[in-house]
Amino acid sequence: MAAALAWLIVRTKHWHLHLTADHPGLGPQKHHEEATPRIGGLAILIGLMAGLLALRALTGEWLGPVPGDGIALGGLLLALLPLYALGMVEDLHQSVSVRLRLGLSLGAGALAWVVADVRIGALGLPGIDGWLRAVPLLGVVVTAVAVAGLVHAMNIIDGANGLLAGVSLVVFGALAWVAAQFGEVALLRLAVLGAAAVAGFGVLNFPRGRLFCGDAGAYLIGFLCAALVILLVARQPAISPWFALALVLHPVVETLYSAWRRFRQGMKPTEPDARHMHSLWMAVLRARTARGAAPPWLGTNAGAAWRTLLLAALPTVLAAAMPTRQGGLQLLCVAYAALFIFVVKRLQASVEAPEGTVDVTQPANG
Repeated sequence: MAAALAWLIVRTKHWHLHLTADHPGLGPQKHHEEATPRIGGLAILIGLMAGLLALRALTGEWLGPVPGDGIALGGLLLALLPLYALGMVEDLHQSVSVRLRLGLSLGAGALAWVVADVRIGALGLPGIDGWLRAVPLLGVVVTAVAVAGLVHAMNIIDGANGLLAGVSLVVFGALAWVAAQFGEVALLRLAVLGAAAVAGFGVLNFPRGRLFCGDAGAYLIGFLCAALVILLVARQPAISPWFALALVLHPVVETLYSAWRRFRQGMKPTEPDARHMHSLWMAVLRARTARGAAPPWLGTNAGAAWRTLLLAALPTVLAAAMPTRQGGLQLLCVAYAALFIFVVKRLQASVEAPEGTVDVTQPANG
């Protein structure tokens, strides 16, 4: 269903592009060369809902096969839909303030805590975990910040064809794998449905970028990933809280490092720029092509995406192999953060070298 709707959006773009277009050249991460619909999130949402309805029709259950195995699906949707709607308004008008988007994403996380039992009860840090158990309000705040953080982190990495779709597919796949190991059928099914919806959108997003996810789609993906991993850790005490972080480590590290970099340069932490890993890869690939190298496989944009994805998938795949080993997960998080910074600095040096200097704000061919 998601693929069919994504195809329909692209085929009918001449009817709605005046409302749905993401125009090139209007921001540092606008690497495309022609106006492109940015309402791919609609295809993801409809695909997810269609999958839930099909599951209900086939099994008689929304998610869980036995009483008590399900999750508060209605509560998840209640928390998600206002955030999704705000993202759609931004996709159509591109006029919603960062403060409002951040505030509503925090509200979505707090609401999920109340109505869907999406609750962080431990962080794997003994001193802080004691406070979380003793002060319920602190758990609400931590959960809200975690959900909002991942929502916006997923939006930040949505800057190259197929990158957000690829990262989220790996995350959903890892979630499904671990949920299956622990008998969490409801979470397994929701992860699979999320992956299927994203994959349906992805066929029109990669490699050519004929349809963009938009803020609404990124918010949906981020919220669903956050909710599923928090629920999994909460329902299975044997799984380390550090598994939740390691599972989504690339977008989290990208976001934190970007905020620190901008602050150090005297910029606002939320101010967009073209110094993310995928943006730097685009600049490097353009410079290589300008020096006479063969064009990258699948084009510059998609080439930057799959190169970034190869690195981004590492912590997620490794975390899925050791969800209960807290020490190993902590080491993995530290090691990946160091690797990320090393790669970004190498790319930055390559971009700024005299023979490789390029304007990273210019559109990428392909």
